[in-house]
Amino acid sequence: MGTPMHTAVVLCTHDDRQAEAIAAALPWLQTIRCRDGESARQVCLTQEACLVLIVDAPPRTDGCRVFAELSALQPGLAGVLFSGAVDSALLHHALEAGFSGLVELPINAMQANRVVNQALERYRLQRENTRLRTLIPLYSLGEQLAAAASEEDILARLLDAVERQTGARRSSVMLYDQEERCLRIAAARGLDPALARSICLQPGDQIAGWVFQQGKPVLLNKEDQEESVFSPLLQQPDIVSSISFPLRIGERIIGVLNISQKETDERFSEADNEMLAILCSQVAIALENLRARLQLTETIRMRTLFEQYVAPEVAELLLAQNSDLMGLGEIKQVTVLFADIRNFTRLVQQIDLQSLRSFLNEFFHFFTEEVFRHRGTVDKFMGDAVLAVFGAPVKLDGPSLAAAHAAVAIKTRFAALREQWSSRSEKFKGVDLGIAVTSGTVFLGNIGSTRRLDYTVIGNEVNIAQRLAAEASACRIYTTDAVRCEIAGSFDLEELGEIELRGVENKTRAFCLLGGKEQQGL
Repeated sequence: MGTPMHTAVVLCTHDDRQAEAIAAALPWLQTIRCRDGESARQVCLTQEACLVLIVDAPPRTDGCRVFAELSALQPGLAGVLFSGAVDSALLHHALEAGFSGLVELPINAMQANRVVNQALERYRLQRENTRLRTLIPLYSLGEQLAAAASEEDILARLLDAVERQTGARRSSVMLYDQEERCLRIAAARGLDPALARSICLQPGDQIAGWVFQQGKPVLLNKEDQEESVFSPLLQQPDIVSSISFPLRIGERIIGVLNISQKETDERFSEADNEMLAILCSQVAIALENLRARLQLTETIRMRTLFEQYVAPEVAELLLAQNSDLMGLGEIKQVTVLFADIRNFTRLVQQIDLQSLRSFLNEFFHFFTEEVFRHRGTVDKFMGDAVLAVFGAPVKLDGPSLAAAHAAVAIKTRFAALREQWSSRSEKFKGVDLGIAVTSGTVFLGNIGSTRRLDYTVIGNEVNIAQRLAAEASACRIYTTDAVRCEIAGSFDLEELGEIELRGVENKTRAFCLLGGKEQQGL
């Protein structure tokens, strides 16, 4: 879809890289680049704009405030907000400010094109409404539809508006069901409910199916029905006048609006067709925006929920996997970090459970912070132990080096935690931490069943890390030879010789990580 003639599209962002990314995703769009709200305001003062694209980057650029100022200069201006921190609060503020759509950064070209096309379609529709002054009472409908909380509410408002404008007592909205691949009545007035529920039309069948397939409206009046190509399809000869109108978003048809007159002798006209064009466009866009809003809200909710149980990177993988979650997995070369609180069993018998819970929560909190800070993934908490992975699903150039830095930070913070709790009770003085870092090939992915999944890591290196951590004491960090080869340039290590680990067939050559070398770091 092109932009309206003689109107400008304004792109407001101070970030050159974001501007280039948006231009690359929307190559068909000619934009005027503005680095701040004041520059965009000057453009809107000197020429008509149809659309403004704003990259939200508070406090430097408050997208909602900038758009409110530009909308005051040019009422009807369409807007699309781009943000890298999309959540329900921002979505609410964007809708309140009047934005037509919201695009999450980093930019997805398909989503951006869809949202921008919707915004331009909305602008075109508003201009058409202004031209058709006889339809001014319909202007408020768009606001009502935007405020609707459900599809049922949107369709009810549509049928109310149809009855007010045309006097039609019989009306229905048919929406295309993707799963059943047919048109079904989603809302109706003046129809038997049981009959409405039973109707299922294939695209091309009957008049409504033809309108859906062809994307063209059909107006039939009693006196010319026999001459129409649709006369063989007319099953109710008592209908005086009828219109079937497509619900269209761009080039995509999502359903059909049907209205008819039986009780009166009034006929529908081309003016009614024009009115329905506006109504149907508004409703189609409202339905699409509502679905997008609900999908975004659900995605945010699911991401928030997932991230309570798995690392953010794993949550993204699960959200992006539309099907076959059991198939999500791969063999990878990774680094494993395992930490085990020593003498915790004895502590459980001596300290109240609430204090133990608080102690563990503090430990797991800073453990997770350090792992995430060094771009690792927390795999799971196991009672008083925790497992982390470096190198997948987030790719790292030096996963062992990152894991070693994380281990040193965890060791330091654990010592501080133990000292803090020891001041409350001497029983915490005997608590110790064993840490091990290993590297090798593992399976990383989902295991379990379709009813209970666990995204985890499996392999011999995991077993070695667990057994090696059990050998460590006094908050020492043990590593294998494979890890030593990768971190020797940055850390001092002491060779411990070959250690026999329980459950591991061959002896393991182990090293103790003493600390970072001078002027070495991430």
